[in-house]
Amino acid sequence: MWEEDDDYGYGTAKSHSSYGYSYGGYGTGGYKRSGKQSWSRSSWSSYSFVTGFEDDNSDLMVKDPVSYITPTQQEIKKRAHIFREDAFVTVKELARVCYFKMLDEKDYLIESLADWDNLTDEERGPYEEKKALYDSIYEQYIPGFTPLEQAIAIFLQLQNKKGKDGGTPSEDGELDMSKSLGFDREMYTDPTINDQLEFNELSKNKKMDIMNKISIIGELGSQFKVEKEVEEKIVANSDQYAKKIMRDYSQFHMIDLYQKMFPNFRSKFLTKDLTVNVPVDRKEQKQKIIILLDFSGSMNEVDKQIWVNAILIDRFRYVMKGEAEVFFSYFVHRTSDLKFHHITNKEEVIQFWQEFSNDPSGGTTAIGDMVNYVADQIIDKKQLHNLSVDLSEEKPEILVINDGQDRVNSHKFPYKVNAISLLEFSDELKDLCVETDGKQVRVDHGDVVTAYSKQGEQIISQ
Repeated sequence: MWEEDDDYGYGTAKSHSSYGYSYGGYGTGGYKRSGKQSWSRSSWSSYSFVTGFEDDNSDLMVKDPVSYITPTQQEIKKRAHIFREDAFVTVKELARVCYFKMLDEKDYLIESLADWDNLTDEERGPYEEKKALYDSIYEQYIPGFTPLEQAIAIFLQLQNKKGKDGGTPSEDGELDMSKSLGFDREMYTDPTINDQLEFNELSKNKKMDIMNKISIIGELGSQFKVEKEVEEKIVANSDQYAKKIMRDYSQFHMIDLYQKMFPNFRSKFLTKDLTVNVPVDRKEQKQKIIILLDFSGSMNEVDKQIWVNAILIDRFRYVMKGEAEVFFSYFVHRTSDLKFHHITNKEEVIQFWQEFSNDPSGGTTAIGDMVNYVADQIIDKKQLHNLSVDLSEEKPEILVINDGQDRVNSHKFPYKVNAISLLEFSDELKDLCVETDGKQVRVDHGDVVTAYSKQGEQIISQ
């Protein structure tokens, strides 16, 4: 059932408890039908001919396309954390340029700037740096399916994360117009990422912001590496074969026939320098990841939830590729409230996102109690709370996602633990992770990311 509309015409789902907590979830779109007709501008196509703009766009240096509605400040705020007036101007101009790029139309300047080559240096001055950037957009790959998505992707890359003089970043960050753009096409077009973005309202609305975070998470690399173990054993008979170096002359019948064409085949045979196809028994062991997500009220911030979605999407990529399995639960301070969901394939990933909540509202948390309880369940009880699954032989890694405002409530972890702390930090949690050969990743404002392990401190993104 739907309750009142939010600011953008999306219904808000009533509280439910699919994951063991009472929370309000995101709806799947649309508007309320309660006797009066609700109208949302976002329900119209961005390419329609509807007029009636809410903003004054007379100061933009990019001309107004005939068949494209320039995004409003409200639409931009909905899809990115942008608040400064000059930032809105830049995103609007970028959106118009990206639209002209789609049409392969390079004459994008307003009439007063159209004769660019004949303008004086003084007339060009305020626009010179922007024009160089806008011209470069035509020559490179820009991610996003709409002009606004592409504009936000560019804006995020232009941000000066450190702010002026290397100080604390502002909400939007200062823009570095001279910065070269460079997007990882493989990452931005990865279907295991894009498919997930469509099944969660926050991810869909903040698509480019989340993509930007995923590209940073990719820099973590070996910090939380996912590896599928493959065990191969030579057997007498099997429908699976592997190429091996010849070990015995009795394997002669297993060689590829093309090797008999070698001029030196005889000597290669005598020295057993040939490859053979041997029957094998192959067992694949997917990596098991236990994810504990902080559901306390302090996590209910858009910045933190954008990071949460980016981290989960990155981990679920490996599930969709068949390389990992995830055991997921929210947590607060009572172990009895844990409810694990086992996610093993693409269909279960999609179902997860359809039920997932970005509206945490729990109380205080006790990370140590959770970790110690999970370790006891795995090692001694041979189960995982509500799941009858024996992970004692594999001892999967635990990944805690929190905001650092938590009671650790433990002097020692009996198990390897990794943690990612968002916008807040706990030295106590860092020390406990490092002691178990795990890692603690610190995410600060401005997307500054630092990893701590027994090998020391490593700057991931600054």
